[in-house]
Amino acid sequence: MADQEEQGEALADIPTHDRPRERMRRLGIGSLTDDEVLALVLGSGQTGRSVLALARSVLRRTGGFPGLATMDFARLERLPGVGPATAGRLVAITEIWRRAGASSAWTRLVDHKTIAEVVRPELLHRDSERFLIVVADRAARPIELVLMRDGGVDETSVQPADVLQAVLTRGGRSFAVAHNHPSGVLDASVADIMLTRRLDQAAATLGLRFLGHILVAGESWTALPVASSGVTGSGGSGRGRGRSSRGGSRGAA
Repeated sequence: MADQEEQGEALADIPTHDRPRERMRRLGIGSLTDDEVLALVLGSGQTGRSVLALARSVLRRTGGFPGLATMDFARLERLPGVGPATAGRLVAITEIWRRAGASSAWTRLVDHKTIAEVVRPELLHRDSERFLIVVADRAARPIELVLMRDGGVDETSVQPADVLQAVLTRGGRSFAVAHNHPSGVLDASVADIMLTRRLDQAAATLGLRFLGHILVAGESWTALPVASSGVTGSGGSGRGRGRSSRGGSRGAA
């Protein structure tokens, strides 16, 4: 019923200077509403429904841009009015945004905030739980970011031996790990804490330096405490301030 009511005004009925593309040209992309931004990506609507109405429907069904960014190709192409071509375009745009957020010039992993800055682009707005390894050299300079698991991350699916092997085979001498909670709940589970302890102990047996375990949920992150990491416990936020807790350091985008 809601979609039937969302016929919307056709672009042809909107004065030229008020159409999204013309307003963007004059005033910048920031002047457009979410509906209008998505309408520019969609390009066209459906028979009897304008592109603005279609954009509004897609955002309503997915929960806005944050929800849209979590959807994969299969789920997007099943949305009314989307189809495979548009779904592919939306997935590609989301992936461009993720890759643009990745660090092109990684710095030394001197604290939990710098680790979080490396891993967050790969963990934000994902609808499956991912486990990453940041392989670094003896001076804690990142060498490679390794996706070890995508879905079903726990202390049984991620074994310390597999993590250490991934580090050693890439010439690493130090490393950090990270995973996300798609639920948006930032609190570490018992499994998260146990896995962190096992990784810390296993690394020590091989002379590797374990730099920490970052948990990402929504736009925020927290660092699980590691006794031997040697990195500082300062978290980060959008204003450059952090706070620590008994569960580790925390930050927000």
